[in-house]
Order: sequence, then structure tokens, then C-alpha cells
Amino acid sequence: MTPHPLLYIRQSFSLPHAPGIQPLPSPHLFDESRAPDIVAGNVLLQLVGTLFFILRTFSRLLLTKSWKPEDSLLTIAWVFATAFSTCQYGQVAHGAGHHLSVVLHNNPNDAVESQKWAYVANLILLPALAFPKLSICDAYSRIFGESLMDRRMIHALIVLIVVPNITFFFLTIFQCKPIHVYWTEGRPLEKCNLTGPKTFYIYGGLNIFFDVALMIIVMPHVLELHVSQRQKWALAGIVGLGSLAVVAGILRMTRLSLTLSKPNFDASWDAYDVSIWTSTEIYVSLVCAAAPGIKPVVSLVLPKLLGTSLGSRTRTTTGDGHGGDAPIKLHSNMRRATIGSARTRQNMHESIFDEADGPYAEVGRGVDTESLGSKDVSHTRRHMNKLSRILIRQSNVR
Repeated sequence: MTPHPLLYIRQSFSLPHAPGIQPLPSPHLFDESRAPDIVAGNVLLQLVGTLFFILRTFSRLLLTKSWKPEDSLLTIAWVFATAFSTCQYGQVAHGAGHHLSVVLHNNPNDAVESQKWAYVANLILLPALAFPKLSICDAYSRIFGESLMDRRMIHALIVLIVVPNITFFFLTIFQCKPIHVYWTEGRPLEKCNLTGPKTFYIYGGLNIFFDVALMIIVMPHVLELHVSQRQKWALAGIVGLGSLAVVAGILRMTRLSLTLSKPNFDASWDAYDVSIWTSTEIYVSLVCAAAPGIKPVVSLVLPKLLGTSLGSRTRTTTGDGHGGDAPIKLHSNMRRATIGSARTRQNMHESIFDEADGPYAEVGRGVDTESLGSKDVSHTRRHMNKLSRILIRQSNVR
């Protein structure tokens, strides 16, 4: 049986030829190749995304020593992103980037193997796009979780991410009956009708909606922070990276729609940039999730770039913005005890930080020093512990 008979017909010459004999492709088609473009685009995106992931992991494991659930979700996202890139390289190794007629002429089995890689890539794409968003949602839920409305919005968004992705995952698995005709017969429409253009647009639109919703929920909180303008706009820029994922998603949908609508669609030749735009959407989402946690490394290498620590040197308040009114309260699991005035009690114990009074210099609402990467946090804690021991010894002498 000839692999991909339907696709092959589109590549056939109009001149009559004997049944069962494949026509020889035009000589110039053998010299054309978009494989280097596919490889270069995917490698560049993979390197950038992996760099951000490594910096995030290094910051959390070695600098702040504060591994959190969103970091585990981000690790899973990186694994799926890497697997998707591997599938792209597998397709290139079996003819992607070349004309299908050339692929079938050189080795008809390459078309089958390429479709197998494409089938796996379609399955991997779903979690590769979902897990970065889940990582961001988990981080925002922890940082901005003091607001009941915000918590409900983020939790609702998590449900909207998980449920459709599970549904689309199974639709993708069983889109063809039987499954193997996806690669043995080139995904014929009469046997692969569970997913179509409508499903593609619904899923792409949902991903764009998720990215926009995350920015809408979080950006107002960032703009309300009473920190230096440089730090505020740096945070706003990190949140705004989600717009790049939106642009990449729109371009991917547009290019794929135009490619599939071509009258003489050449599957292995025309869809080369769809691979690049899909990888762009995946790795931009990964960078958006990883970027907030790399500040310790950036501060270590370029300490003046992001300014001083948000937690230990910046007073963040509401009201007049000068620390004179009510301080912004943290979520219960994010509060940091601090020493207030110089007056202390004689009967001191391990809860000295909770009993100290006076004006507090707390980290403001939505600013998690570990998430944003304050390398001064551990130093401040050591200093406070040392001070408490001195005060305890003084109280015992009295």
C-alpha cells in the first residue's frame, strides 16, 4: 500500500502515467529545502526557553532554597516543551521541510514515520501549553491570594485550563478510526473526523483567552504596588510577556489556517513555519512562567539592574505611599515577622518577632520576596536571629 495516497495525488503531475507508478518529481524540487529553517527556529526557541528554566531552577534550589509547587509545574512544562522540540527534529529527519513528492520518491516510509512524530507532537502540544499557565496560576494564587475574588477568579481559570485540555487530549488520541490511519493513510477525512477546523479554532482561542485573562487579573495589582518605578515597570514587563504568547497564538492559528486552505497543499513543505510558530507559543509561555523567579541570578550578576531588594529595603504601603498609613497585609502564609521599635519586653522568648511593636516595614501585598528573588531575605533573617539572641542574653543578665 502506498503511504499517504491522498496527499500523494496532490503532488502528482497532470501528465498521465501508468497506474501504480509514481511520477518523477521536477528536478528543482530536489534542491529546495526548508529543513534548516525549521531546525534553526526550534533550536533558538528551545535554547532561550531552557536558559530561563535553568536560571529559575538555579535560583530556587541554590539561591533562595524555596522550591514551590509552581516550580514543579514549570519543570513538567519544560519536559513537555523539550519533547515537542524533539518531535520537530524527528519530523525533519524524515522529510519535513522537503516537498512531499520528493520524500515519497526517496523513501516512502519516511512519510509514515514523519506522521508518527506529528501525531505524538499533537498530543504533547496540549500539556506543553497548559502547564506553564498552571504554574503561573499557582504562583498568582499564592502571591495575590488575600483577595477572595482574586482567588476565585484564578481557581476558575485553573478549571477552565484543565478541563478543556483533558477533553482535547482524548479527542486528539482518538481522532482517527482506527488510530493508525493517521500515519499509514495520511489522516484521511473520512476516517479522521473527530477533530477539524472548528476544534482547532476553539482550542487556539481558549489559549489566547487564558493568556489575556492572566494579564487582566494580575496587572492591576502590579501597578498598585508602592515600589520604585524601575521595579514596578520590570514586574509589569514580566506580566506583559504574556502578550507575546497571545501574538504567537494568533499567528500560529492564522498561518495554519492559510496553509491548510491552499489548493495544492504540500504537507511537508508548506507547514514549516507552523512548526516554528507553535514552538514560539510554547516557549514564550515557558519564559513567562519562569521569568519572575530568575531575579536572584540577575541581581547576582547585575545588582544595579533591578534595584535593591523588594522585601528588605522597600517599605510598601497603601494610603499616602510614605509608610504613614495602614501597611498592606500579606496572605497568612506569606507574612514575615519583623522587629519594630527599640523597646522590647524583659520576658523574651522565641516569639520575639511576633511580640515586637512599632512601625513595621513589611513586604507589600502581592510582593513575594522569594518569588521575585530577593537575595537579601536570608541575610536579613540571619541578622534578626542574631539580634534576638543578643536581646535574650541581655534580658537574662537583668
